[in-house]
Amino acid sequence: MNNTNQSNQLGQMQSNQKQILGGLSLTLVVAASLVALWRGSFVSSLNADIAKLVEDTSTAHVDDDSDNTRSVILVPEQVSSIQAAINQATDGAIIFVAPGQYRENIRIQGKNIVLHSTGGAASVSILGDGRDGPIVLIENSKFMLDGFCMQGGRGENGRGMVLQGSNATIMNCTFTNNMGGVSLTNSQAQFDHCAIALNQSAVQGGGLWAWQSDVRMSDCTVNDNATGTFGGGVYALGGCMQLFNVSFMNNRVKSGAWGGGLYSDRANVNLTECVMQGNFSHESGSAMYVLDASAAIRASSFKNNSFTGAATVVGANAQFDIQNSILEADNESIAAADSSNEAAIAMVQADVIETESQMIAVKQ
Repeated sequence: MNNTNQSNQLGQMQSNQKQILGGLSLTLVVAASLVALWRGSFVSSLNADIAKLVEDTSTAHVDDDSDNTRSVILVPEQVSSIQAAINQATDGAIIFVAPGQYRENIRIQGKNIVLHSTGGAASVSILGDGRDGPIVLIENSKFMLDGFCMQGGRGENGRGMVLQGSNATIMNCTFTNNMGGVSLTNSQAQFDHCAIALNQSAVQGGGLWAWQSDVRMSDCTVNDNATGTFGGGVYALGGCMQLFNVSFMNNRVKSGAWGGGLYSDRANVNLTECVMQGNFSHESGSAMYVLDASAAIRASSFKNNSFTGAATVVGANAQFDIQNSILEADNESIAAADSSNEAAIAMVQADVIETESQMIAVKQ
């Protein structure tokens, strides 16, 4: 082969490489733009809710049993307990709660109200009154909760919060040391800047349990929760979960079964910029187990999760779409590999439909 032909072939190879790299760069830019747009839309929506709350507060009257449709109720200045304020509130009311510890189990049924603390979760706690059951029970309501710590739920259903048939926005809240953090049934909820930590449940969903519900979480932590069977951090049956910048750390399935960080059964899951680290399961899926559902994983990291069964991520009759993520299975050397490598992902009639394997590091 003469020098001219070699030069032409080399030039063609370099041109092809530039096209490939250019296409990959464009893909990453578009993906990053979509993530930013998604996050911006979500955060803007939350900020609009907060701005509306402030606007309403500045124009509303302090409730004095008049006929106005919107009122502001102050706890404990006007009424001594949060539950008394809820009982008094009409649709659209805003309840402001001053710093303190409130030893009561509260129930909201069939109302559209806002419950807002003036001191934030570090200084406003709802601790329960010692009875078994959830700290906060919300039924058939549209509800906003901002800036509380729910702690000390007792008994079989002693979760920090239970939502049934409701639509809730939860912001700047902490759920800790309960018999399960949060549960949702036939509900929609969005969580922003919340911490779900140090909760334990006997079965399913130490941090969060969701049945036929749509859950959206942004800038949250789900850490150090435990359960006896499925989903040390989160258990979802049906519905869907959209998770952005959520950390799942040190969650555990204590005695058996699957999904140390997250367990999904027929619930489609989207993770963007999430971290799964230090989670544990006795069986399979130390970070994540997906059954009869799809999982889209973007710009996320799975590290130092451990198991006594098989695999960090497990899918059964599942479909994965993984891009720009890091999956590590153990403490040995990192090697570039396709994401279907069994050291990281175990699949039973499951498919990885789209990956960029050069962006995925798998420990073997």
